[in-house]
Amino acid sequence: MPKEEVIIEKSGVREDLLSWNIKEVVALAENYDKAFQIVKELFRDRNPIVRTNALQVIKEMIKRNTLDRRKVSEVISDIVELARDKDERVSLKAIEVLNLLLEREELDEDQYELVTDALMDIIKRGAPLLSEYASEGLGKAGAKALRLARKLIRWLFSLIGSSKDRQVQSAAIAALAEMAARTEDTKIFNEIFDNMADLLDHVDPYIQERALLALDRMLSRAEMLTKRNKIKAMKKIRELSNDVRLASKASLILEKLEKITGEEEEVITREELKRKLEISEYGPDDVERLLDAGKTDIVAELAKIDPIVMSMILEMLHSEDPMRRMDALWVLSKVTSQLTPTDAYSVLPVLAEFLKSRNPWARKTAAETMADIYSLYPGTAQFFTSLLDVLLKSSREADIEGALELIYTLQHRLPTPEFEAAMIAILSDLLRRKETRGVTLRFMAREAQRLMDFDYEGLTQLENVLKEIYGDEGGKYDNIIASLIDLIDDLIKLKRKESGPLGQL
Repeated sequence: MPKEEVIIEKSGVREDLLSWNIKEVVALAENYDKAFQIVKELFRDRNPIVRTNALQVIKEMIKRNTLDRRKVSEVISDIVELARDKDERVSLKAIEVLNLLLEREELDEDQYELVTDALMDIIKRGAPLLSEYASEGLGKAGAKALRLARKLIRWLFSLIGSSKDRQVQSAAIAALAEMAARTEDTKIFNEIFDNMADLLDHVDPYIQERALLALDRMLSRAEMLTKRNKIKAMKKIRELSNDVRLASKASLILEKLEKITGEEEEVITREELKRKLEISEYGPDDVERLLDAGKTDIVAELAKIDPIVMSMILEMLHSEDPMRRMDALWVLSKVTSQLTPTDAYSVLPVLAEFLKSRNPWARKTAAETMADIYSLYPGTAQFFTSLLDVLLKSSREADIEGALELIYTLQHRLPTPEFEAAMIAILSDLLRRKETRGVTLRFMAREAQRLMDFDYEGLTQLENVLKEIYGDEGGKYDNIIASLIDLIDDLIKLKRKESGPLGQL
């Protein structure tokens, strides 16, 4: 039966894209080659919304398996060109399309080279957000094309060593971790693991932490590890045990490695064997039942090794059932190191909602998970800045507590002088504002042990602000303020003593 004749005009398709009528244009492009060619022409439209939505049409066609090899060949050069577009929205959408192509389609060697060269260029530029999405694509390409993988591994590790830009270094590590998470080649996997373990000796604590998180993600595929790499990693991770910032994470990863190595040597307890067998019995169909039974730890282990389970957990974060959302938050907090850039950016808005919850556990867990994501993908900084700006301007107590929870957690994870100065400024402002003073003081009193993270100058500034507001509002908060001043005074004396003779001057 012949197709019904449809009049397709470029102006009409363009208007549909401007009006976000994506589904209608996808249907036309799938059924009429003329419509597909018009979409391709609109890649060069002057309006970035049209260019972005034309790319979205291609993305939907890839998802629906309606972009055949001929059409892939026709559009791939244009998509690569748009990945370098001056408008970030267009560039990001083009990278998303390239990532999906790398995941769903088999490209020829020249196409792989074309795509990876563009993604490498984006990573090298170090643009926040874009470089992290590009790292996901490079990881997928390296996992699929073996000859390309070795070139990418050499280039990415060289980039980590030569660049001084943390955004560049972070994206390079993310690409390597993604490649290791997807490759089926044990030599490629172990080459990445071996070189990643060497980064634990890096002089920059930030690179050490990123390498540690990458190794943690790779341990979900421990069966691919050589015994040599296991022993090497354990030795290097033990050397981090005295590092205050990394000790906690290092000890958890070391425990995993020791268990893995112990199993290899048949030093395994009955409980561990039972647990391993238990996890192997389950799959995606069992997730709801396991959560109902309170076995969230098993679901977390499944999410680390099964992408379908991970996707289910991410979807559950939006569930209408509040208990199911809490289950999903708990699981997510245990598998953060497994998140791809796409997954990480997608969960930030819902984590921000948890951060505004009246439930203290939800706020704390959301803050810790968000801090982990920031450590993995520093391009999220813009999101955090915008979120804190909104929360700190709010008069709602739960919003202020959420903001405090997040900045305290970030400060603990990122103890830099710049971040501490910014945090002291925020706390000072909140303490001076009468509408936020009470919630801030109660939070500081409840989380008093966290004041130990501050340096001498920061504590001195905080003490001065507390003395400034003492007696205000008829002495309403004087008891809390006095207790905090006493504690801070003790900490200042301790910091002065720790600094030695210079502290006595």
